[in-house]
Amino acid sequence: MQGPQDDAQGGRPTDDDGPYTVYGGRGGRTPRTPRPGGGRPAGDRGASAASRGDDGGARASAAGPDGEGPGYTVYEARRRGRGGDEDGGGPPPGPRRRRFGRGRRGVGRSAPRRILRWVATAAVAWVALSVVLFVVSATVHQQGGNVGALLGGGAPPFTPTNVLILGTDDRPPGSKEPGSEGGSARTDTMLLMRTGGLANAKLSIPRDTAVDVPNHGRQKINAAYAFDGIRGSVGSVENLTGIDVNHVATVDFENFPGLIDAMGGVNYTPKTCLTADVSGGANRPRAGVTIGYDKKLGGTSFRLKKGRSYRLEGSAALALARVRKNRCDPGQDDVDRAGRQQEVVGAMKRRILSPAGFVRMPLIAWKAPQAVKTDMSGFTLLGVAIGQFLPGSGGSHVLKPTGVESIPGGGQALSVSPEAVERARRRYEK
Repeated sequence: MQGPQDDAQGGRPTDDDGPYTVYGGRGGRTPRTPRPGGGRPAGDRGASAASRGDDGGARASAAGPDGEGPGYTVYEARRRGRGGDEDGGGPPPGPRRRRFGRGRRGVGRSAPRRILRWVATAAVAWVALSVVLFVVSATVHQQGGNVGALLGGGAPPFTPTNVLILGTDDRPPGSKEPGSEGGSARTDTMLLMRTGGLANAKLSIPRDTAVDVPNHGRQKINAAYAFDGIRGSVGSVENLTGIDVNHVATVDFENFPGLIDAMGGVNYTPKTCLTADVSGGANRPRAGVTIGYDKKLGGTSFRLKKGRSYRLEGSAALALARVRKNRCDPGQDDVDRAGRQQEVVGAMKRRILSPAGFVRMPLIAWKAPQAVKTDMSGFTLLGVAIGQFLPGSGGSHVLKPTGVESIPGGGQALSVSPEAVERARRRYEK
């Protein structure tokens, strides 16, 4: 067999013959003759590609003279490229080292996400704890009285529910406030609240509004509670407004301040100046003191300026809701008083929705059910509370009187025309 092919003069292979390295086979087998021009047949290329060695270069085997085994192996020389491709030759390099490890880069990107997940999980757990405490507290402290048979209907927060909130002038045992002894309690506050089912409305009824009290004729609406307790108040409100009351919540005079204190107080900005004494006022209020509270006598004094923000603790917030006469603005009446009561409710809502309120949420949830006496179960009361923080129609309104009328037994009361009542009812149920 011929040796390697020479050029036209029989010399050694020229530069045009493809660059390669010939390694002799074992046993003296004859090496394979390269083709002119340095190329390889297509078949050889395919075989070479299919039989790449460990070093990444292409190799081809040829049979010896006896046709048994390869006589030699041709390794095609290539430039070593960085990527180990066809043009670069050489063994493909291992994975390129990154400047920063994958784990390190992954940690950098995922750390904020992990923190957000932790924060979200903690927030959900905090809210869940508050819900549990609210339901347990409502169940333990439920005080429905004997009005359950009168009421019913509504499934807050899914369907509209009317809740009558009552605040009485009753005093806790042992109170030394003036007027705390003798006589039957009357309602200082009457607030209809519609919540759930995309409704969020409030309608305040002034305490001196004339109404037909069941079994007692024409009277001031605040006297209905003295005549027949919650039953009388519910019947009087339904007779006046034509609105069915589903549930009742009476503000607990003793525990309501504790709820405000659990919130860390509420912020109040008066729309007018306010100078008033509640329950006899504070004993010798000091000069420059804007809010004075007498722990011994139970009175509170206010000296508030218009447009200035004040932080009210529990006892002061309760006293503000009960202010009747404002010496700084003698023209104010029960309509203004009802407006202040709604402002206190609004201040409580804003406080609960604030960051400080979120931090205090479990304590607020435990105290809230204790601040009212209600016929509602724990889950129903929770639904009412949730409904207050959902968007809804209705707004806040006060049933404004249209005149004055005399009532049996002497005295006068505020009258409201049927047209005015109907307008207020439509706004409330909007």
